[in-house]
Amino acid sequence: MAVKSANRSLELFELFAARQTPLAILEISRKMSIPQSSASMLVKSLVELGYLEHDVTARTYYPTFRIALLGTWMRRRHEKTGRLPRLASNVAQATGETVVLAMRNGIFAQYALVQLGPDPLRLHVESGMQRPLACCAGGWALLSIEKDREIEKIVRRTQAEADKPHWRKTAGQAFTQISHIRRNGHVMSEGQTTEGAGSVAILLPAAAGRTPLAAAVGGPSQRIIAKRDQILEALSVMATKINEGPIESFADNVSV
Repeated sequence: MAVKSANRSLELFELFAARQTPLAILEISRKMSIPQSSASMLVKSLVELGYLEHDVTARTYYPTFRIALLGTWMRRRHEKTGRLPRLASNVAQATGETVVLAMRNGIFAQYALVQLGPDPLRLHVESGMQRPLACCAGGWALLSIEKDREIEKIVRRTQAEADKPHWRKTAGQAFTQISHIRRNGHVMSEGQTTEGAGSVAILLPAAAGRTPLAAAVGGPSQRIIAKRDQILEALSVMATKINEGPIESFADNVSV
């Protein structure tokens, strides 16, 4: 039960990070797919611990400053990692598409940060989502630093265990795509993850943190293909600025 409560607490804070607005019990219940009674118990506990504040009039909840303080020591230790949200936002602004920062979690690429693009027909993904490493551009970028023997194991597991037949089918393309990024520094998916959707990805410099991260820009395949050079330019600027001085918006410096 303790593990279940911890999972729900983290899921709730990821929901706040995605929505960035006060939330009512009904919305929390719906977005987390849990009963309203469970949502009520969860927020009540977090209010008592000082992690949420309750607006009695609006009947909404919102994280307190205590949450921000929890991460200050990590921001000091991993200064460059703290730049990533702003840099991802800059890429989304420059390209008009959804930006994903992915890390490895077993045989999956897990979305650590998502910056949605402004277009209504954008790629809709959320922080915390997982996609097979062998079937997505971000995953190929992450696998490009692994030994071929490890990649073979991941491909075989994906072909045997993936939930979707589409992923089991496309996992076999991983080596071709990984060879491409090793040669060229970037890679593009065209429907291997989600039919009709594509993305362009790079591996971010190791200085961004101890955990390897990939940055990917995704959307409808034809639109991503048309914007390929523009996306690569924005991602290249992002990778450069991770290790530079103060961050400035670079959207105006990217060709349209």
